[in-house]
Amino acid sequence: MDMPEPLVIGSRVRLTIHDLAAGGEAVGRVDNFVVFVPGGAPGDELEVQVTELKKNYGRARICRIFKPSIRRIVPRCPIYNECGGCQFQHIDYDSQLQFKTKMVEDALQHIAGLESVRVHPCRRMKDPWQYRDKVQAVVAAKPYLPAGGPAPRRFRPYVGFYAQGTHKVVKVEDCAIQGSLNNQVLVAAREALERLQWPVYDEKEGTGLVRYLVVRSSRKAQEAILVVVSAQPRLPQVQEFVDMVRKRVRGLRGVLLNLNPHRSNVILGTRNQLLWGADHLVEEVRGLKFHISPSSFFQVNIGGLEAIYDAMDEYLDPKPRDTILDAYCGVGSLALHLARKAKRVVGIDESQAAIEDAVVNSDLNDLANTDFTAGTVERILPGMYQKGVRFQSAVLDPPRKGCDPVVLDTLVKMHIPNLLYVSCNPSTLARDLGILANQGYRTLDVQPIDMFPQTFHVECVARITRK
Repeated sequence: MDMPEPLVIGSRVRLTIHDLAAGGEAVGRVDNFVVFVPGGAPGDELEVQVTELKKNYGRARICRIFKPSIRRIVPRCPIYNECGGCQFQHIDYDSQLQFKTKMVEDALQHIAGLESVRVHPCRRMKDPWQYRDKVQAVVAAKPYLPAGGPAPRRFRPYVGFYAQGTHKVVKVEDCAIQGSLNNQVLVAAREALERLQWPVYDEKEGTGLVRYLVVRSSRKAQEAILVVVSAQPRLPQVQEFVDMVRKRVRGLRGVLLNLNPHRSNVILGTRNQLLWGADHLVEEVRGLKFHISPSSFFQVNIGGLEAIYDAMDEYLDPKPRDTILDAYCGVGSLALHLARKAKRVVGIDESQAAIEDAVVNSDLNDLANTDFTAGTVERILPGMYQKGVRFQSAVLDPPRKGCDPVVLDTLVKMHIPNLLYVSCNPSTLARDLGILANQGYRTLDVQPIDMFPQTFHVECVARITRK
């Protein structure tokens, strides 16, 4: 629908929110013209001010809430409106789950044309707060100051997250979705940086030292490691920094320096230097132990990982005679669960560090029926097919961009009877399920899992069989 004639940037209009979009923004209409409103909730009656106009849609900010939705609640986080980390804290949890279920249904229908798939209600987390076991925080010389905010009196390093759609840093004291140990480490590290006055990296000028603080924690052991990301390989008074943070955080088990001199948005560089303690953590999930290094991927929500295990057991039901492929295997978090029941599990991942951790994890759990290979799935899997390797089942857990077409084509050629697709992006999941549907596969079930409460992100596990 074309833009209504009187609507211009700066216009104030009244509208009712009727839905949420896939990116978390609320959706309203002005004379059938779509307007996206960040921070809205379905059922809100609002006055909004137009901030952006395109041919087919606009965007606006909330000026006044005439009538709040019954779904609207008070956000727990005091900086929710400034920070871009969460999008749904103002919506009650049951409504968040309903929206995520609908988002998956819409993606399957509109992108893949799959209307007969059973999409189950999104699985809730027991506690939708303090669930994250990893945090990547920005270090800046000054914070983002909302209108009227006081200017700092002296230089202080600020630790926090980027404001939505900007590179301005919002200072964070106690993130509501981070585990309490992660928050403790960030506060202790910030105070140490302030006392030592380490130069903070300036991304515009490419000068300074400290860029990010990354914390990974173990839910089971209540231990953490801290990674200081620096633009230079040497930091002054390193031992004093380590001692200060250790004194404040009882569960700290290691401090590392990560070198990242590149002027880019990539957080971690390729080189780590151990400053003190351990260079990894050991997490335990459902009786499995996992060696986790700073650069390796591991699920940030243990409750969500357990929900994936439950779906795997129901949808794949691995047998002692089965050989199973785990594509994009990471440190083996899914492969090892399968290896306890299957004859053999073959894992592929492009990260050499993750594969090394996967091998260590197999040894930690006395599992000798795993085989892990470093390399891209689109390169390794066709080679396996050419050698005559066959699988009874395959698990796919690709990054947000989904599977490479070569991977899907090879899976089809292998005639694997059962596939399990784990995805954090309903759009690329739907795209790939549509491709498989045209190649002789049928998607029976999709189980959404609320791996990331208070945000618009959702994890999905899809059960796929060969027709």
